[in-house]
Amino acid sequence: MKHFLKRLVGFSYGPALGAILSMAMTMILARVMLDGAYSKSNVFRELLINIPLFLYLGLDQAYTREYHQSPDKRRLMQQAALLPMGIGIILFVVSIVFARPISAWLFDSPNYPEIVWLGGVWVLATVIERFLLLGIRMDEKAREFSNYTLLLKVNVFVLSLILVFLGVRDFRSAVYGLLVGQLLGDVVLFYNYRHFFDVRHFKLDGALIRQMLRFGIPVMLAVSLTSILGLISNLFMKELGTDKTKDVYNLTMTIVSVIGILKTSFSSFWVPTAYRWYEEQKSMKHYKFISDAVLFVLTIVFFGLLLFKWVFVWILGIRYQETLYIVGLLSFPHIMYTLSETTTLGIVFSRRTYFNILVSLLSLVPCILFNIWLTPTLSYKGAAIATCAAYITFYLARTFFSKQSGFYFSQKKALLSIALMTLAAGLNAFDVPHITWLTFGLGLLTVGIQYSTVQDALSIKRNGQAWDFS
Repeated sequence: MKHFLKRLVGFSYGPALGAILSMAMTMILARVMLDGAYSKSNVFRELLINIPLFLYLGLDQAYTREYHQSPDKRRLMQQAALLPMGIGIILFVVSIVFARPISAWLFDSPNYPEIVWLGGVWVLATVIERFLLLGIRMDEKAREFSNYTLLLKVNVFVLSLILVFLGVRDFRSAVYGLLVGQLLGDVVLFYNYRHFFDVRHFKLDGALIRQMLRFGIPVMLAVSLTSILGLISNLFMKELGTDKTKDVYNLTMTIVSVIGILKTSFSSFWVPTAYRWYEEQKSMKHYKFISDAVLFVLTIVFFGLLLFKWVFVWILGIRYQETLYIVGLLSFPHIMYTLSETTTLGIVFSRRTYFNILVSLLSLVPCILFNIWLTPTLSYKGAAIATCAAYITFYLARTFFSKQSGFYFSQKKALLSIALMTLAAGLNAFDVPHITWLTFGLGLLTVGIQYSTVQDALSIKRNGQAWDFS
């Protein structure tokens, strides 16, 4: 277990420190930006981050699936990255041609074509960055992975601050900080792994690419659909919300990304570990304990956010005090995704990745319906409820189809805990009397339901030889 935790910490400190920097940047930008400016930068950021998910064609996930079976990592990466880069170049050309209309849609002005062009370069660099970081992760080079992750965040933070101090108080400070900061970090990454760019002996392997596409295309469709979940509520807010309510929604999404520290850290560490455990034929009790432990940690973090949500008002300023209402609801994307990473393994182990498409389609249904029903009347609260419902469905569907693929352990404890957390988030969305005490009581009850997890942890500590978490 010590080795397990050591590797987890190694993968975690980079994302954790990066999230702290992002939090600090959010606090600064929220206080200096004009109304509506933050939501503009966030919509651009969300669109930009999601574009590569379509370009990968699922080949990034296929790359990780084939990684331990391939003796030549450079050859594997070049084969996997070929199609995404080709599509990315086409997209870059399109962005150059239609830069002004895209700028007008994103920023309500056609006068920022250079941002669109730079965004195209950013996308191309991100494709290569993705495959290089996946290789580092699959080699379980925890510290190196964290160092590169942190470098990218530091660059974005520093560039954004420089722009703010230079007097740029609109969306451009966040946008240019993201684009230029990450590109500078990629230069370091690309230089250190420049041997992967040696294509002198490259030869197209059609059989390998077809094999990876069979695995990856369903994943790409599913990931693309899932990424839309995060955009739908934002797009509803873009059309139906005011500048103020759009900022409230987007700032809260950024603030609760503190839970995203756990999601990023755990996923980065868990995926290569789970694949290796599968090859080593670890018993189901190991997977179950990790899932229970993740649920326990997420529960503590979730109720901690609700009980200390007043801190967000201090961070963002009194003008955004409405963020208090939707902190709990907008925590669910991170909580449900992270927890589902421990229950969905049957889908990838069995290579039945087409199940992921069904998962994403099922998740879109409550997202769209609740937005249509609630967002016109409840504004940012309605959008937050829709997002919460979508990700609960996402977790349930992932777990169900994993069970159909032969990987399953009891979910009774998780389902009861999720139900209580949903109730707590819903109560906190409105002006309910004595809400702090109600939240505290629900938190104690949820932790009490998971007491067996504490007992299991103590048993592992006393009888470690019966468990192998290496």
